[in-house]
Amino acid sequence: MASPPVPLPPHYRRNFIAGLVHGIFFQASAALASIHTVLPSLVAMLTPAASAVGLMATLQNVGMVLPQLYTAYVVDRLARRKPLLLFIITFRFLSFLLLAWLVFKYGLTQPMVVLGALVFLFGAFSLLGGMGSVVYADIFARAIPARRRGRFAGLKQLFGYLLAILAGYFVKWVLGQPDRFPFPQNYALILGASGVTLAIALTGFALIKEPPTPNRRVISHRNAIWTASLQLFRSSASLRTLILVQALILLNLAIAPFFVIHARQNLAISAGTIGVYLSLQMAGAALANIPWAWLSDHRGNKAVIIGIALSGLLATLLALVTPPSLGWLYGAVFIFLGAAISGRSVGFANIILEMADDATRPVCVALRNSALLPIAIAPLMVGILARWFTYPTLFAGAAIIAFIALLLAIFHLPEPRHNPDVICSL
Repeated sequence: MASPPVPLPPHYRRNFIAGLVHGIFFQASAALASIHTVLPSLVAMLTPAASAVGLMATLQNVGMVLPQLYTAYVVDRLARRKPLLLFIITFRFLSFLLLAWLVFKYGLTQPMVVLGALVFLFGAFSLLGGMGSVVYADIFARAIPARRRGRFAGLKQLFGYLLAILAGYFVKWVLGQPDRFPFPQNYALILGASGVTLAIALTGFALIKEPPTPNRRVISHRNAIWTASLQLFRSSASLRTLILVQALILLNLAIAPFFVIHARQNLAISAGTIGVYLSLQMAGAALANIPWAWLSDHRGNKAVIIGIALSGLLATLLALVTPPSLGWLYGAVFIFLGAAISGRSVGFANIILEMADDATRPVCVALRNSALLPIAIAPLMVGILARWFTYPTLFAGAAIIAFIALLLAIFHLPEPRHNPDVICSL
């Protein structure tokens, strides 16, 4: 006998649509200021140091995880959590507009000042973004039930990446016309467009009706967050395995910002081709969201994580073996990179939500992400290692790491949907 359908949360339809608007335009904004294509090429215009490219990716990674445990403590005490995320998105929006003006005004005359401002502001809104990811995961876990999250994430990323493909062609159009859009006007225009699309994303999130928060509190005082985190880490073998697999995949993807640098230096691609690579990355992400969403809803998120590891492995192998005479083939690197990055937003984001109960969820999300903090400096280390090792050597190392992650995901990562004992709870 079929079980009765699970009732949907209040305001489900409104929140689903408003969440899509937010997510789609947030994806477009992130594409226009991509840490894998646009920002590395901008940094390379401001300074020849490869370590500066790695520093940008490291700032993003550190910022995304450093504040999360403290945020879990703050969020645990808040009856309404939406205003905090509204402030964070607004700050990011204003930061991009300020960066666009600084690049336009001082990109040629004072490039190091612009680089300093870029590093500071990018670090600041990455730090706030780390706080926001805890709030976002908590709100949407309450607004979207488990068996609708794959559909929601898939649609959000499908249309978001389709819009991001157009953003890639916009980048190609701007950077491919240096006579019409010389530096620094070209990058100022791109950053300004990123700010405008983020304003639309902000509007979408503002329309969301936040569901009620759980009454049970799991963190009694500020210092208790460490006790609770240690208890969760010790008691959940599945959480430890998930952290290990995600750490290896993040190590593999740490090489991603250097794909475009390698192509510029060793494959002699034009500046406009950066926009083509961005579009291919977004196309790969959009197309991959179809199987990612289906797998998440019907097979579980372990299958998605296996796909992420495989995509990362294929991206680094292609970057390793593509010769300069087949530069067109190098575009496939970004297709698989897009698939891996989009899958990360489905598989890793959703599997932790199914492991955790309502009250413990913010702590579980924050603990998982905070445990990955040492991996955050990996892009900076890659930038430093690039002084002594060739990019193909670094790509080979990244491929080995992806292969190990793939084996662990297949044979050791449990699927919480089909195993009630796989839980992250106090």
